Amino acid sequence: MLDINNLTVSYKSDKKLVNALGPISMKIATGDIYAVIGPSGCGKSTLLNVLSGIIKDYGGDVKLNNEDLNPKTHNIGLIPQNFGLLPWKNVQKNCTLSLKIKGKVIDSSTSERIDYIQKKLDIYSLKDRFPNELSGGQKQRVAIARAFIMNSDLLLMDEPFSALDAITREEAQELFMNMWNQYKTTTLFVTHSIEEAIYIGKKIAIMSHCPGNIIKIIDNPLFNTENLRENEEYLKLSSLLRTIIKKGWKI
Repeated sequence: MLDINNLTVSYKSDKKLVNALGPISMKIATGDIYAVIGPSGCGKSTLLNVLSGIIKDYGGDVKLNNEDLNPKTHNIGLIPQNFGLLPWKNVQKNCTLSLKIKGKVIDSSTSERIDYIQKKLDIYSLKDRFPNELSGGQKQRVAIARAFIMNSDLLLMDEPFSALDAITREEAQELFMNMWNQYKTTTLFVTHSIEEAIYIGKKIAIMSHCPGNIIKIIDNPLFNTENLRENEEYLKLSSLLRTIIKKGWKI
């Protein structure tokens, strides 16, 4: 369980304290996936930066499995918009980077897991290539592989498919969901796209303008529906979300 309680982030501007995020309170059950949608600048990335340990100065508290969230003791995977691959490391070394940082031993069992995930994501044959030799979709799959190879306690995704073209984006979404359904990693997925939020989120959290807080959390009745994009209810839910967002964001 990820338990976020009265989380706030502030910064100083002209000697004044400016609230950049929150207060936010939400609980994400172990193995759930939440899609978070909100306007630009509302603090979505700030929220992920707190949860990943990049921002350490914040108010409120965050617990993972009843312990204070700590990147040093918890396995937290972050997939940023730019994929987060190191250009001087090949695919294999990028995939295992988080394990090396955590000091994990790559034994035969771990090696089998690495090979399996790379094959499922169709990057096994790319192990010796460097990021500048990969397409955008291939880079995305390497980033996804790294997160699942790490066996994350918490997976954070910051608009990871936004830089891809429409066809590649849909393929990447499907590959990700196939992996997620197998490992059921607790996931917080930030997106600007209503359609993507419906496709990926078991629950959909809608944020307000800055300082962002949660307007509403919606149970997604279409979660894991086959051929979702062809489902008429998909369009109805998309329309409902647009109505809530329009009212909440006062567009």
